[in-house]
Amino acid sequence: MRSRLLLVPAAISAAALVAPAARAAYCPCFTASSAYNDRGCAIEAVPGINPSVAEWNAIFDLVSQGPAAWGDAGPETIDLGQGCEKPEAPRQVDATFPCELLKAIAMQESGWQQFCAPDRPMDQAGASSRTIISFDCGYGASQITSGMRGGDSPDFDPRRVAADPTYNAATGTHILAMKWKATRCVGDRQPAIVEHWYSAVWAYNGLSYVNNPNNPNYDAGRGVYDPAIGGAAPYQERVFGRMEHTGGRWEKTEVAYPALGEIGAGGAPAALSEPRCASPTDCTRTRPLHVTRCADDGGAGGVGGSGGPDGNAGGASVTAGQGGPGGPVDDDGNDDGTTTTTVGLYGRCSCDLPGRGGAAGAASWMALGAGALAAAWRRRLPGRRRGD
Repeated sequence: MRSRLLLVPAAISAAALVAPAARAAYCPCFTASSAYNDRGCAIEAVPGINPSVAEWNAIFDLVSQGPAAWGDAGPETIDLGQGCEKPEAPRQVDATFPCELLKAIAMQESGWQQFCAPDRPMDQAGASSRTIISFDCGYGASQITSGMRGGDSPDFDPRRVAADPTYNAATGTHILAMKWKATRCVGDRQPAIVEHWYSAVWAYNGLSYVNNPNNPNYDAGRGVYDPAIGGAAPYQERVFGRMEHTGGRWEKTEVAYPALGEIGAGGAPAALSEPRCASPTDCTRTRPLHVTRCADDGGAGGVGGSGGPDGNAGGASVTAGQGGPGGPVDDDGNDDGTTTTTVGLYGRCSCDLPGRGGAAGAASWMALGAGALAAAWRRRLPGRRRGD
């Protein structure tokens, strides 16, 4: 009997060596010349190799500073509105962005991948590493769809979106800035406050009821989204969850969430007060707001995080989504068709993460197997009781 207790966890450990490799192969490239390009994707894929994790961090830290910092490395971007009479009067300010938010969006969209060796469609499979292009014409790390189809006239260079990871990331912020201006206030509408981007992130994936956290398709008792566990969640909760569960790629931020009762029942959120909830569905515990670290030091040399020595924007903690091309191996893979407008890789399949290779993809499986083996071994040791 005791030996049988080890069989299941041993099988899990064995699966850890096989499952990531089986799930890793997914890279769409619906390039302009593909016979399977039925959405009108206008730009050809460009050969390239992904930046390392450190290089990606540096890219997002630069891009977070806006056009004043990136110069001709990105497109021109509109100014942001700041202030919502709570108490600051509305005014226009230069566009800057929380670096930790940009990192989380790109992780949700593409797993920090601008390029990959395509395995689909059939006439592109087996080619060398080149731009990720999802079936709906989402290009690169930020999955830029707007302006990337035939007949579009974007105010940015679509060829550079396909070819250059920095330009792609900067174009993502260009779109995010427009979403900021198109949505209602969160708190006093301060671009440096990470949580104030909640509605803009919702809009980045689409102002639709599918992203409303009150949608009954979502578990009413769900907690903070953890990509290692998965589960259905609105796009903006996935992004916010990735700021808390970063996989060690940048410093985590335990962001606060707005109260569900303020959001309403439509496809776009109402004006929201300061987010303070520690969970997307429960405000019995609260969290402080977070000032982006990028506002002062550019992300601390490539590691994003929360502002201030204690990582918050004041107050004490009280105890009481554009569509993405795919998901890393720790994603649940259940986005498509039911709970989010995310399409392509994210919500359709899984991919290796940049700078890690297959071994990184196996990490969560290995941890699961090791934990199960350890638990089974403890159970078979004589004289052990709960609480020992």
